[in-house]
Amino acid sequence: MGRTPRVRLAVTDVSLEARAMMPPVAPGGGWQGLHHVGIAAAESAPTCAFYRDALGFAVEWETDFAPQQVHVVVLRNGAERLEVLTPLTPDCATGRFLAKRGPGLHHLCYAVDDLETARAALQRQQAQWVHPQPEPGLWGPVLFLHPKSAFGVMIELLQADA
Repeated sequence: MGRTPRVRLAVTDVSLEARAMMPPVAPGGGWQGLHHVGIAAAESAPTCAFYRDALGFAVEWETDFAPQQVHVVVLRNGAERLEVLTPLTPDCATGRFLAKRGPGLHHLCYAVDDLETARAALQRQQAQWVHPQPEPGLWGPVLFLHPKSAFGVMIELLQADA
């Protein structure tokens, strides 16, 4: 039997194009990296059980967060953190999200040193915001970048240690 000839594929560098669409890594707001992943769930118990049993996460703490009318269970596995969000009322943002999209990825949260500086940098990239001004978050002041500005994923910016 003969050898199968190798075919060389021309690979274009799409990473340059992708990088051009991204905000600067350190726009002066001091991007610290991923803080947590938010997961919307109709019920927290089975969701938390899956992440505990399948992926080794443990419940760190939980609380009702009145400003967003949501129950939050914080799960941790080493440096990785998940927030399981269940609505306290059907008309809160998480309740509307679940009604429209079902359970799953709700947002990615990035910690920044300075929320206003990070917001200004993203604004120069024509960012659209869920709310134009910072609001109280579970971990500190936050802004939510609209999914239309982030290829379908909602991004939460958190000013850590504010």
